[in-house]
Amino acid sequence: MQRLPLFPLNLVLLPYEYLPLHIFEPRYKKMIKNSIEKKSPFGIIHGEGQNLHPKGCKVKVSKVYKKYKNGEYDILVKGIDRFKVFNTELDGETVIGEIEYIPLSKKSDNKIISSLQDSYLKVLLNFGINTDLDMHMKKKISYEFLQGFQLPLEIKKELILMDNESKRLIFIHGIFNNLLKDGIGSNNFQLPEA
Repeated sequence: MQRLPLFPLNLVLLPYEYLPLHIFEPRYKKMIKNSIEKKSPFGIIHGEGQNLHPKGCKVKVSKVYKKYKNGEYDILVKGIDRFKVFNTELDGETVIGEIEYIPLSKKSDNKIISSLQDSYLKVLLNFGINTDLDMHMKKKISYEFLQGFQLPLEIKKELILMDNESKRLIFIHGIFNNLLKDGIGSNNFQLPEA
């Protein structure tokens, strides 16, 4: 079991996903400063009050946009690995999790990947994305297909709990098919830049 500083937020971050953060609370300023200086990861986990979601995502700071004189930061983090939390304790004001990383299996059925790529391409075209399609079609891992999509919290909670890559791919395929079936276009669904 490993120890990882945790940053509870009212969101779920998935592997391969980027998240901009403004760090202003003293306990998190210290954690982020350590992370930047030591190039060490921390974990983002969904938290509601004192309750933490059982699984979270290890992140690394990929860019420091601004460091303020008062110790605040504007940063960009990238989700790396999922983890399961077994226990937590406080180290000063920082929540430290006893965690175990969950390996990301890259084995999956090529038929599922091919079918998902087809619906993913249709979703991209539906949103008017028609450049760099080769780059998009090289995606093979479930979480890669979700880059740039703002999914509801409940769906992301389900996705981070799923340990089976094929089941995740099928679940994401269902999301894309529902988007296509409902005729959601770029005017009424937010698709941020990936």
